[in-house]
Amino acid sequence: MTRRFALGVGVPVALALTQGCASWDGGLPGFLGNRVKDALECVDLGVTVSDKAQFSFYAAFMSAVPLGYGHVEGTFVGVGGGDIGAMRIYYSHYGLGIYGRERTGWGNCLWRFPEFEAGVHDERMNCQGVGPLGILLPPFDGRPAGRPT
Repeated sequence: MTRRFALGVGVPVALALTQGCASWDGGLPGFLGNRVKDALECVDLGVTVSDKAQFSFYAAFMSAVPLGYGHVEGTFVGVGGGDIGAMRIYYSHYGLGIYGRERTGWGNCLWRFPEFEAGVHDERMNCQGVGPLGILLPPFDGRPAGRPT
């Protein structure tokens, strides 16, 4: 019984330690600050405001099954990308279930965006193919790195 208990507690603790969850740099305030930062990076919650009416109905569960269409250029107010406040946002997404494309500009990106040219990668955007075919088929452009999609 004691051996099972030790394994039952020891394995989860060992796994947690390897994930950095037990980092105590800066003591308790540093630990709690890092957990708040982690929580902010897990959620995008707010309101997007623009000077003209725009439409979006799009979802892509873990970039695997994209469905819908969305095109928005405006200002996002809320919690997003690990930040709190107001930031510029641009996205143009479409998904057909097994294939889709996402173009996202977030935060410090330039305000005016050129029209999308197929096959041309724009460094100001995070672009990616989504869905099984979107990931495998060209153009192979940048995958998001630390930004919401």
